[in-house]
Amino acid sequence: MLTINQDRFLADLRELARIGATAAGGLSRPALTVHDIEARQWYRGKIAGAGLDYALDGAGNQSAILWGDPPGDKRILAGSHLDSVPNGGRYDGALGLLVAFEALRTLKDHDIRPPLTLEALNFTDEEGAIMGLMGSRALAGQLAAADLERTKIAPRELTARLDALGISRESMLAARRDDILAWVELHIEQGARLEDGNIDIGVVDAIVGIRSLKLTLSGEAAHAGTKPMKQRRDALWGAAQFVLRARKHVMDNYSPGVCNIGMIDAKPGAFNIVPAQVDLALEFRHGSSEEMDAMGDDLLGLLEECAREFDLRASFAETPAVHPARMSETVMAAIERAAAALGLSHRRMLSFAGHDTQSLAQVCPAAMFFVPSARGISHNPKEFTSDADCVNGANLMLHTLLELIEVFA
Repeated sequence: MLTINQDRFLADLRELARIGATAAGGLSRPALTVHDIEARQWYRGKIAGAGLDYALDGAGNQSAILWGDPPGDKRILAGSHLDSVPNGGRYDGALGLLVAFEALRTLKDHDIRPPLTLEALNFTDEEGAIMGLMGSRALAGQLAAADLERTKIAPRELTARLDALGISRESMLAARRDDILAWVELHIEQGARLEDGNIDIGVVDAIVGIRSLKLTLSGEAAHAGTKPMKQRRDALWGAAQFVLRARKHVMDNYSPGVCNIGMIDAKPGAFNIVPAQVDLALEFRHGSSEEMDAMGDDLLGLLEECAREFDLRASFAETPAVHPARMSETVMAAIERAAAALGLSHRRMLSFAGHDTQSLAQVCPAAMFFVPSARGISHNPKEFTSDADCVNGANLMLHTLLELIEVFA
């Protein structure tokens, strides 16, 4: 049975982990920063060294291309992303790209010209330093000009980062493709279900939606010593109440849905001033649009209740949403056939993390699969997936692509 060159593959995984490495053992490669661009240059060099063709689209997405015989207009894509969260782990995203690249390189090594063109694709800004799933959304035609005015960085900085790649807002909005037959992605689970069940592979059947809101509670600044407690309009009191009520409400009413308040900024921000304003970053996730709508309504209702209780004013602003996605039965079945042929145990499961696959699922048959994460740790320097599981994932990607070629050729 055809297998990847595991020594070469694992050496690449370790070499890539040195780009943006942190003292804690993780890495920091936020999208289109110096280290992300260095990783992109590294990937381009690897593509050239493998004798594969290279392409960069209008959204900054990078492709390694193994042309089919005949080349044809339609193609099968696989991959993930090289960018990371600050001080994150070395497997999130990078492993998924490298297994796709190694699969194409293995076919090239054995002089196998498939009847369909294959691409191993690195998407721009999956992690959302600028905008979550930015590159894959552009490729799927899901970006609007208004989205590029609501990014997490200032317009001038966005322009500078795009300029560094030789792309623009206009090229991003024109990056939609209509030549994709299918998409498949490997990712670490970022949870412990596979490890706990001693299962090799998780075949993802759906990916949760993600919505993010910037919340603001406004009260009144006051002297922290002279203002009586009963007369205070303390924005932080309202924020604290909201955090705890949101936690309980989601746990009681929306399991297995989740919510998170990941940033809190109290202003003016001094020991001796009652907080006049608190900004909160709220994110919530669920597997269906209906549940997401209901969660959003409830959470904003709770925000208003907490504001009234402490005589505050509440407001919010939305950032672009990531929609829930069901996976393709055709692609899931191809993954399962390949896993069975390799003797890998597998089960279907929901993904609670967002992935580029949910963008692709809007425009082509798409699915993804997980390999285990030790103790479920991710977005953390302690993130770890064993070499054996990484190699299993790479061989499964290779044979999944071969299965998909049989289906779509």
